[in-house]
Amino acid sequence: MNEEEHLEIARRLAELSDRLYQDGDDVAAAEMLWGAANRAINAIALRHMLDNDGQLPRRGAVMHYLISSRLVSENIQDGMYAARALHGHSYNSHLDATGVAERVADTKSFIAALLSLYHQHPRR
Repeated sequence: MNEEEHLEIARRLAELSDRLYQDGDDVAAAEMLWGAANRAINAIALRHMLDNDGQLPRRGAVMHYLISSRLVSENIQDGMYAARALHGHSYNSHLDATGVAERVADTKSFIAALLSLYHQHPRR
């Protein structure tokens, strides 16, 4: 799968998440946002040629690369933590409505930052 395909899936999952969240299905919405975040990270990895013979690196390796390259600040990790919390919520339903709302907002900002970064930095 190429970077544009990952981006398109990220956008579609984020849109689906919005609809699910508005319909009151915060568990499904949480999982869709988690998927959108991962697809955006995959697109970044491909854009910066971090794949190894078609194998994408782990999310943590991509985040480390972005931070160590000073392409993003360390604060971007907060968005990754929010996305992980939503992923956990989709299995455990452990967040209350306020916790879900906060993490949805943080994860959406995280995805927007990744997409912006993707478009700002050409292929290396």
